[in-house]
Amino acid sequence: SSPGDTPRGSLFGMAGPSNRRAVRPELAILLLLVIAVPIIGWQVYKKVTLQFNEIIDALQSHPCAYVHNDKTEYDLAALAKGKSACSSTSDPLSCQDYHVHRNDNDFYLNVCNNVMHKPTECVNLFGEQNVMKSIGYQTGDGVCYYMGQLRTGKWSLLDPRHPGVGLKLTYTGGSECDGDTDRSTEFHFECNPEASKGEPVAVFGDCEFVVTWETALACPTRGVQLWAFILWALLALLAYLVVGAIVNVRYNGASPDVDAVPHVEFLRWFGTLVFACLSQVWDMMLEYLPMFGSVIWWVRERFGGGYDSLAGGGLSEGSDAPRRPPGGSTPGILDREGYDQL
Repeated sequence: SSPGDTPRGSLFGMAGPSNRRAVRPELAILLLLVIAVPIIGWQVYKKVTLQFNEIIDALQSHPCAYVHNDKTEYDLAALAKGKSACSSTSDPLSCQDYHVHRNDNDFYLNVCNNVMHKPTECVNLFGEQNVMKSIGYQTGDGVCYYMGQLRTGKWSLLDPRHPGVGLKLTYTGGSECDGDTDRSTEFHFECNPEASKGEPVAVFGDCEFVVTWETALACPTRGVQLWAFILWALLALLAYLVVGAIVNVRYNGASPDVDAVPHVEFLRWFGTLVFACLSQVWDMMLEYLPMFGSVIWWVRERFGGGYDSLAGGGLSEGSDAPRRPPGGSTPGILDREGYDQL
């Protein structure tokens, strides 16, 4: 063969003594793209579909949480079933609606969301496209009734006097029942710490349904109370001041006294301001509530004269009014010179 001919047995114009086959770089990249693009596309499609289903579920649901007036909180979101849960979990039960059988009737239910799957009886009776969405369906003997509309959901307590008993979720606007009344459904979520998520136990009623359900999610959980937040804030501030004073004395050469406390000048200014405000309030109370002076006098007589300083010099014996200085003003924690300096 001539020098320009391709040796036999070679591939892509390259051959060696061992007759090994070589692959062009551009073909290798093309092969990788052919394999990677479908895989990446499938992953993106699944993620977009999952997010889309979550958006649809959010639009077709209502908040599955409740906060009572006394800041008692409940979160029952784990009971709601939706298509997004079916896409993100391998548990087959997460894709099934709640089901309760009673005599000749079957009830298909969901919480904070519409029922995911339309019952076969309803589809056979109305047609797939004509079955309205509902939070529950009652089927049996060739009939199909809607148990309530999602947009009417309303939370309340089972017992307003005892929030720990549980919650009540009410839906109205179901199928017509007796000409004057539409079907409605009340979920009675009873607090049972040992029941975990639980499931509907029974359905009572014919027009105004009551679904009993024991679940640990109906037990109240309290958020951070204001007093607890203030307490922890004060403890944190105290720890900061103590640690700061120790660091200033040990490493910054400060004298071991009050001046070693961090921001001591600001604390002195703030304390003076607070005492000045309290003094003004004290003067107003003595001026507009004369009986308050009598109470202070009685306390001083009972418990000693330690309250004299609080009363701005105390009360004169045998008098119901506090003693005043020659200038006629009620003495407080700060005098006029102190206020001017402040």
